[in-house]
Amino acid sequence: MRSGWLLLLLLPLVTTAGGDRIPVGARMAGMGNASPTLYDLWSLRHNQAGLAALEKTAFGLAHQRHWMASELTLQALAFATPLGKGTIGASASIFGSDLYREESYGIAYAMRLGDGLRASVQMNYVGVRLGEGYGNAGAPVAELGVQARLTDPLWIGVHLYNPTQSQLGGPYNEKIPTVFNAGIGYTFSEKLLTTLAVEKDIDRRESVRAGIEYHPVNALFIRTGVSSGPTQAHFGMGLRFGQVDLDLAVSVRSQLGATPQFNLNYRFK
Repeated sequence: MRSGWLLLLLLPLVTTAGGDRIPVGARMAGMGNASPTLYDLWSLRHNQAGLAALEKTAFGLAHQRHWMASELTLQALAFATPLGKGTIGASASIFGSDLYREESYGIAYAMRLGDGLRASVQMNYVGVRLGEGYGNAGAPVAELGVQARLTDPLWIGVHLYNPTQSQLGGPYNEKIPTVFNAGIGYTFSEKLLTTLAVEKDIDRRESVRAGIEYHPVNALFIRTGVSSGPTQAHFGMGLRFGQVDLDLAVSVRSQLGATPQFNLNYRFK
């Protein structure tokens, strides 16, 4: 009985968000997911152009629980390593439960095209699986990204998810969202970074996102942000211990509650 009711609750998610791009990475989440100009390992799930700024091989894992529901848990792995004039990376994630599960696997390459210019491409396979015999579907999905420096403190970033408008196969043949994301980032000092972004799903209203990162001491980062569509408040912090980064964040939506998440990254020497 419980599984039947849960499936009824999840069916709207299946029909409106199958193959949707779920952002991963607590640093970005703590800053309202205003991420087109940011870079770290989890650029793999935001704007892959940021990978070109990485100088060392890195591996990470992430966990998030949407609105504190165990059936809406996401777990992810990421890996990136410099290669030639750029960086190659790969990621994998699983979201949901036995009744509704989304899986995503991607491989990306980001290149430095010049001083202050980065570009990237990523290919993914996105799959959706429904329990109790309701079927499954999957499709390839592409992503494109660019980051450019206008002045020393000012960057712009652009990212496009699913430019080919791929659709899920199988019994439902739902359209995978096509999402355009653009933003700016301004570094006031070594201690203060701000970001602003606008995200537009071609079938939905645009959302606005803004974030701040404060870096008071070497080992500590404090973050906050806000996002619309729906309105959410974001809070986070990061701790750096040598080659290990631990990032924590929580996003709060008034009607549904909190979505906590963390990621743990290791940077090789």
